[in-house]
Amino acid sequence: MITYLIIAIYLLSSLGLGLVGYRQQKNTPDDYFLADRKIGTIVLFFTLIATNFSSFFFLGFAGAGYRIGISYYPMMSLGSGLIALSFYVIGHRVWILGQEQGLITPSELIEYCCRSQTLKLIFLAVMVIFTLPYLALQPIGAGYLLENLTNGQIPYFAGASLLTLVIVFYVLMGGMKSVALTDVLQGILMFVLIIVALLTVAHNLGGISQANLTVHQLKPELFAREGVDNFFTKPKWFSYMLLWFLCVPMFPQMFMRFYLPKTSNSLKASAVLYPVVTLIIFICPVLIGMWGHIQFPDLVGKETDQILPMMLA
Repeated sequence: MITYLIIAIYLLSSLGLGLVGYRQQKNTPDDYFLADRKIGTIVLFFTLIATNFSSFFFLGFAGAGYRIGISYYPMMSLGSGLIALSFYVIGHRVWILGQEQGLITPSELIEYCCRSQTLKLIFLAVMVIFTLPYLALQPIGAGYLLENLTNGQIPYFAGASLLTLVIVFYVLMGGMKSVALTDVLQGILMFVLIIVALLTVAHNLGGISQANLTVHQLKPELFAREGVDNFFTKPKWFSYMLLWFLCVPMFPQMFMRFYLPKTSNSLKASAVLYPVVTLIIFICPVLIGMWGHIQFPDLVGKETDQILPMMLA
């Protein structure tokens, strides 16, 4: 009963924030798509965090911890921390051009810089094609979480569909203002819940030290620097570092947020805070995934990506 109450409160809060954004609408493209370019530091920070730390953070990190081990944490925390450099190196310049030229979308920036309508359309097509699967991870992750947390009483498809409808509602109603407000809510919940999840699972396993000791006895290779089966070779480490720095800023949902802040100082502050957050919270799902070997030692393939809700159920 408590689980359903928490889920209901979260969904109703998201819908309520959608209505708040709707009531503040000015019916202009800038206002709908970019929150009138007046987002402050705190909201910008949370919307960057919540946008990038998706279901992949909860499910993917835990699954990788289960399969690869502790080495996944420094690779992801350092690699993701480097993304913050792009907030200033790329984001600051994008913000300036957005303010000067009234740009709204990433493809408009490409057209302005390259003076090519054709390149703009190609860029737009590529972004749509390769971003849709990533965006689909959000309802997919929600479906798995709700199914596991309710012991199957909310089926996967129903949970995924429900979250999709809620997202569509608040995006259509309030545009970026609603999205930014819900991102603050989701960012706060993410910080609190992942730490609570870590402490809860650790308590059930006799504490963090005991859980790590047990896992080390069961599968010591999870604590290897290179990961299980030498997953992280030196070339792979380097490629991952390069990937996140160059890839994430180009996600359309991240790129558009470079247009949002009221001042460039907000981007600078976010660049400072972002790596601090990755250092602190990325360890949580990875450890939970590793500890999954204590209770669920034989998971393979896609099953491993459900280890976090399985440990909490």
